[in-house]
Amino acid sequence: MNILAIIGTPTKDHGLTWRAVQALQQSLQRHGAAEVEYLYLEDAGLTSCQGYLTCIKHGEARCPFSAAVGAVLARMERADAVIFASPVHIFNVSALMKTLFDLLVFQMHRPSFFGKPAVVVTVGAGAGMGKVLRYMQSTVGNWGFEVAGKLGVHGGLLDDPRYAPKLAKAADKVAAALLRQIADGRPRKPGMADLINFRVWRAVVRRTAEASPYDWEHWQSSGWLQQNYYYATPVNPLANLFAALIERMINRAISRASVKPLT
Repeated sequence: MNILAIIGTPTKDHGLTWRAVQALQQSLQRHGAAEVEYLYLEDAGLTSCQGYLTCIKHGEARCPFSAAVGAVLARMERADAVIFASPVHIFNVSALMKTLFDLLVFQMHRPSFFGKPAVVVTVGAGAGMGKVLRYMQSTVGNWGFEVAGKLGVHGGLLDDPRYAPKLAKAADKVAAALLRQIADGRPRKPGMADLINFRVWRAVVRRTAEASPYDWEHWQSSGWLQQNYYYATPVNPLANLFAALIERMINRAISRASVKPLT
């Protein structure tokens, strides 16, 4: 079993985020899991996304930073599960983690991690942890990951002996959920939000087929343009009907240019 921990802090293996992941690793080992492999984004050589959307229009191999991005992606693909860990920086993820998320924007359009388990971890001074955990869960969930658990750690209490048993208990809960998901290995049955998200992306791909031919060809060859979801799975008929209605409304709004700027 190979579990990859992606650490999004420049302090690498001597910071609070690393210590939080260490607590989770200790719980995983108590449950019989294999060793956790660490990937420090500080050393990954990632460059800020330029926003040209080349990866979407012509494929991720055409991104000028594809070598560094591809190296990170390859390690994620080889892993049985991935831990995404970032400190809270101004109520958001760190710049390092945000850079990774930006460079993997094509995964929002062409998700590929269906069924692969993940855990999201953050460390803060108390405020903002919930927001960061939700953002990371939503982002990697849109890539197809099955987020088995979330762990938010109060950095200011890591050296307090009264906090240690609470952290160990929370880490044990997350570790057990992650190992259960690894053993199960199946993608979840999509809910209403998943179905709507799928239909929204399909509407985008159909409307931008000429401008983003790589996206269109990927969706076409994958059969996603004809399916109710990314993979074969039972879909609630009423939820699917509502998602289809949302898709039609989006297509109509775009075709009529009735979408208004936000103010």
